[in-house]
Amino acid sequence: MAVLFVYLGFMVFGIIFLCFLYRFVDNNGLPRNWPLVGMIPTLLLNIHRPHDKDAQTLRRSSGTFFYTGLWFTNTSYLATSDPENVRSILSSNSSVYLKGPEWLKQFDIFGEALFNSDGEAWKRHRRAFHAFLNHPHIEEALVKVLEYVSGREMVVNLQDLLVRHAFDIGCIMGVGFNPGLLSIEFPENRFHEAVSDTFEAAFYRYVMPDSLWKKKRSDAWKAFDDLLTQFISTQRHKSKKSVASSGSNEENDFNFLNCYLTGHEITGPTPKDSLIRDNLVHFLFASDGTYNLTLTWFFYLISKAPMVENKIREEIKRHLSMTQIEGGLQIPSNYDELSKLTYLHAALCETLRLHPPDFLPSGHWVDQNTRILIGIHAMGRMESLWGEDCYEFKPERWISEDGKIKRESPTKFSAFLAGPRICPGKEVSFLLMKATATAIIHNYNFHVVEGQNIGPKNSVLYQMKKGLVVSVKKRWS
Repeated sequence: MAVLFVYLGFMVFGIIFLCFLYRFVDNNGLPRNWPLVGMIPTLLLNIHRPHDKDAQTLRRSSGTFFYTGLWFTNTSYLATSDPENVRSILSSNSSVYLKGPEWLKQFDIFGEALFNSDGEAWKRHRRAFHAFLNHPHIEEALVKVLEYVSGREMVVNLQDLLVRHAFDIGCIMGVGFNPGLLSIEFPENRFHEAVSDTFEAAFYRYVMPDSLWKKKRSDAWKAFDDLLTQFISTQRHKSKKSVASSGSNEENDFNFLNCYLTGHEITGPTPKDSLIRDNLVHFLFASDGTYNLTLTWFFYLISKAPMVENKIREEIKRHLSMTQIEGGLQIPSNYDELSKLTYLHAALCETLRLHPPDFLPSGHWVDQNTRILIGIHAMGRMESLWGEDCYEFKPERWISEDGKIKRESPTKFSAFLAGPRICPGKEVSFLLMKATATAIIHNYNFHVVEGQNIGPKNSVLYQMKKGLVVSVKKRWS
């Protein structure tokens, strides 16, 4: 009985303490700066909704706010969603705002690759990435797995399917083979698990001392190294065997890794293995990010807006030629025609506005003690930028009076960043997303399973915490 009273006493004290915090932690909706602990109490009370809290804070502070972290832990940062600040950081003064040591420490999993480089090294890596990200490779594997799921009236995690599809595409372009993660066996996806752990640790870097967040990513390091060592060894053996048998392997084995190993003109002389590994991690991450995260949120949003889905289907029927594949399924036969899908493009832009794929800090320094975090998620929820209906999913806001896509400034719509650092894979990302969305929407009806708690994971990648479980039904008999 005494234990029960002690337990109840702790519960009552906890409730009173939380009520006190909720009443006094925020100052007019802004985090209160406490001695020693800074604004950490506000962050901890909103740890279940950090992205939304950040957007609320930036709205109430005219787009720029300085977060104070724990004393002596270097966890303070300046957050901004002001397009003028973004323009200065990413465009007009980008050469001044170089990535600092805190960025390199936080994302050292990428080593010396494009993600962590500046100056001439950054330009060199970018040229190589751009050459490969302009060679998309679309396969039929996704609709075949959906056909299997549909035929057996199963439910499936759509986010997981899209992650697997993205990794298979990335490996085809990056290392020259298809690992077949997108299959009905659903094999373990070690790379995505490692990416997820890495960026979850990077998120907590903003509220935790180094000793805690570094421990969280150690397993991710090992997974990356094991996988990429295997890729490099296999491709090196394959290249030597191909050259020995035919004298040249360029025509039959043109992929990112092979070009590095053979000193291709696109990538330059063969670098050390560690740099190959760093760039390969970045390449596979680039293929894994925007595509699957955006499409998962896209299908969630249109599940709540059936009129949007119907308009997309009408547009597909009006503009696309289809090829029939096994099982009576239909996929686009001419990917050039995807550019005609204006309404689908608008719906994807609207998804990227509300749910940008990343929440990455700029990694740039104002001075030696200050970091900047660009609130891309918050920018999409600023009434001053998008109007009072900024929280609504409204593809029409992206279509002009003459029926064309409105081109917003990348410093206002920063899902792909801006200026010299704009994502080199932006166009191919839209192409891949349109091709996949078209294949799914044209062939299937899907229903989001009720009772799910849909929300983002605490990560610098804006992925759903538990994914998106759906049921799928084929539209054609």
